[in-house]
Amino acid sequence: MTAHETVGGVPLVYEENGRAQAFAFEEGFHGQLDAWFGTWQARTGLTAGSIRTYGAWIDGGADCGTSWHHAGRAFDIAGINNGDQVVVSCREDTWREFSETNRAEHRRRYWMLAASLHLHFAYVLTYLYDGAHANHIHIDNGVSGSGMSSFRTRSRVQNQAVQAICRYLWGVPCEITGDWDRQTRRASEAVLEQLGAGGALTRGENWAVFLDGSIAR
Repeated sequence: MTAHETVGGVPLVYEENGRAQAFAFEEGFHGQLDAWFGTWQARTGLTAGSIRTYGAWIDGGADCGTSWHHAGRAFDIAGINNGDQVVVSCREDTWREFSETNRAEHRRRYWMLAASLHLHFAYVLTYLYDGAHANHIHIDNGVSGSGMSSFRTRSRVQNQAVQAICRYLWGVPCEITGDWDRQTRRASEAVLEQLGAGGALTRGENWAVFLDGSIAR
């Protein structure tokens, strides 16, 4: 593993103390993060001055043996800032208490960010996964390896993302169940139709089209 002070050329800041510092990554995974950040920035046009994080590699000893953090192939994102301005907050534990208008804007940018992460990685854990992820988004390449992600109808985290993206970014009613059910299929097809793509989310490049079109929504 190698220590890196940046992802995509943007400084990493430890969320716990607000200080810029280096974090250890498996080199291939860090390259994937660079590519992800390039996609996010190009598609959103937003300016980032720092990426706030809870870390990447963790020396958890035997208790961390099954975690991709232990291999330097996981990363926890708490948000993206530009100076003192919050560009994207992954702190749902904080903005859930905001007014509906402010909460809706934070949630919109959160799911834009999550869409970009899901495009590059198959395993992305959001606040919908469990309470432990209410203050960050976890990503790792344990499932997708060195390639881009693909859609699996049995993946709860991917189904949750599809449902939330349909609901919060596209305004298409969709209950968040984590299941690849009829309402989710129909909602995702409605979004794909708006994006000029036909058929189901499971067809061809539609997963990538769905996510890429949602990043800047």
